[in-house]
Amino acid sequence: MSYRDECEALPRLVATLGGLGLVPLAPGTVASLVAVLAYFLLYQINAYVPLWVLIFLIPIAIWGSGKYEASTNRQDPPEIVVDEWVGQFICFIGVEPSPSALVAGFFLFRIFDIIKLPPVRRLERLPGGVGVVADDVAAGIIGWAILFVLLQWGVV
Repeated sequence: MSYRDECEALPRLVATLGGLGLVPLAPGTVASLVAVLAYFLLYQINAYVPLWVLIFLIPIAIWGSGKYEASTNRQDPPEIVVDEWVGQFICFIGVEPSPSALVAGFFLFRIFDIIKLPPVRRLERLPGGVGVVADDVAAGIIGWAILFVLLQWGVV
């Protein structure tokens, strides 16, 4: 393994979540499903653990995504899925993980991550890893706001 390969291995590991982003079909959706499970399990430890993981994960995701994107010379390649974890966790912050809340939050985040409302789409143009992660942060915030309202109304 060359020095360059060694330098690119850690960002690739971070960006693809240990290779999860290399699944052949819908890697972003698969990563979001795994994030839902991770949120549920971390919440069982303590309600604040997912928040601490998110705070730790955001700068790591920006760094890994930016380095991996630069090494592949492609903008936001589909195998980068660490941003899905960031957005999915944001969508759930402070939410008790009942089955209905987890399902609703998963679908809300995925919908807003995929359709990228006009102001969200602009965030993708930010440079490097910031642009990769920012649109998922926005989708997570929008999903969280709607999930919060649905929970308050007793719909979920």
